[in-house]
Amino acid sequence: MRKLIVMNEIKEFTEKSIARNKNSLYICAAGFEDRSRGIAETLGGANEKIFRYCNVMEYRSHSDLQQNQKSSFLEKNRENLGFLKATLRNLSTNLIGNTVVDIDNMLVTKRNLENALKNIPDAEIDSIFVDISGMANFLILLTLHQVKALFCDKEIFVLYSEAQNYFPQHREATDIIRIAQSRDEKDIIRLGELLGASGARETFILPDFKGYFKEDFPTCLVFFVGYEPSRAIGLLEGYRPNLVVACYGVSPHEHFKWRTEFSRELHDRLNVFKQYNSSNTEVSTFNVSEIVSKLEEIYVSADLKGNVLYEGYNIAVTPQCSKLQTVATYVFCQSHPDIQVVFCLPGSFNPYRYSEGIGKKWLYKISI
Repeated sequence: MRKLIVMNEIKEFTEKSIARNKNSLYICAAGFEDRSRGIAETLGGANEKIFRYCNVMEYRSHSDLQQNQKSSFLEKNRENLGFLKATLRNLSTNLIGNTVVDIDNMLVTKRNLENALKNIPDAEIDSIFVDISGMANFLILLTLHQVKALFCDKEIFVLYSEAQNYFPQHREATDIIRIAQSRDEKDIIRLGELLGASGARETFILPDFKGYFKEDFPTCLVFFVGYEPSRAIGLLEGYRPNLVVACYGVSPHEHFKWRTEFSRELHDRLNVFKQYNSSNTEVSTFNVSEIVSKLEEIYVSADLKGNVLYEGYNIAVTPQCSKLQTVATYVFCQSHPDIQVVFCLPGSFNPYRYSEGIGKKWLYKISI
């Protein structure tokens, strides 16, 4: 039986948004983006204990754990980790030791998070705030699933800090489209530098989001398209769907609307989807209820032969664009447990090419 999903509106976040939730758990991640600190900075001036428990997640790679290697990615994370721990120590009654996110092992990450949350007495909290601002998209899904599994009767809120600006920037778009078609080795390297992530390292199905796949059925992949075409190519080559629905994100901000067509042209120039039986559509990067509605629309739509997707296909989703699209994917999967969620880790990151600054902050209540 399908779960009933109540869609709430996303609201702007202020300190007053959580004033009444004193017996709460706050979970965040020390990512490399400036906005990882956004919510904590907003609350930092409070002269009281806002949360009963806080948990900060720390990213580490296998090489970092084994060889103590340093990279710009991990150094930037550590800067934000220090700030978050210091700030949250003043805002919470109990600051739990930071949970390690092993970016090379999803099962280890899941176990680490589960072990940390199990140490929190259920009776002592009545609400949970999951700050996704510093979380990779796969970590958003893992965290929301673990929170719901362990604290099934508690109120769950998603906190989200926008960035002031995102990469690639508008002035770079023409040059990026030009070199996207080049086969010159220098241009290929340059393209990877400009797009924040390059190559594809591993395609994986997220634990607890394997879906109910039927043997011998074709697969339809709903692809939330971002700005990393080499990563998309790697996922498609590894996953090999029979049908692709490419969803290009539309920002709520007028000055970012150009990014929709930029993403479409970038992937077209590299023929990312053309070798597959595919269609495309546009969907919000921000409004959770609109995104869920779009997923519902796709779920009951038909292919060119008239076959209804949910009846004739195994359906998978890859949320590789915005963080709030990932939240919407989680909500959608709660009413459609047959859906599978798949990701592709990039070959390399450039942490200085994702976003900069801290913008508006938002709160969304998950009602399931």
